[in-house]
Amino acid sequence: MTESGNIKYNTKGEKPLKSYQIVRVRNIANAKEVLDNFKNAVLIFLNNKTLHYEDPKWEKLLPNEVVSKIKQLNDDDYKYDELLDDIDMTIYNFQDIKQWEWYSSIETEKGFDIIVKGKFNAWQFINFIHCQNVPLDNITIIDADKKEFYELKTIKDYTSYKILK
Repeated sequence: MTESGNIKYNTKGEKPLKSYQIVRVRNIANAKEVLDNFKNAVLIFLNNKTLHYEDPKWEKLLPNEVVSKIKQLNDDDYKYDELLDDIDMTIYNFQDIKQWEWYSSIETEKGFDIIVKGKFNAWQFINFIHCQNVPLDNITIIDADKKEFYELKTIKDYTSYKILK
């Protein structure tokens, strides 16, 4: 199945045999919305891979719930929360350094898991989840092969002082 097919149809937490990571998000009230927005953003990226990362069309293509929140961020937010990126840089990362493939997802009570083949490299790809008012304390990356858990830290998580509308 293609990556787009995996996003649409693998929704029961299916796992590959090896070389995968789990992006685990917990304790958020709007988990389905956050997951759906991230799914849609990845699908849009997959369907527009050749569109230049600086093309203003990205702002019209990507889910409004993501774009509108990113536009509310300011220089101080980016300065203290290193896991935030503008749309251009996030798309650039998808185009240039994406070494993972969406395998499946599963919704849980107040959360979700996304299973990816390869290395998710959260520093570059967590932005479209985090910008939706998801605190970094609620996100963990699990390397299934190494059985290691990675927490995400930054100088100051913007969700500790600001909620984006």
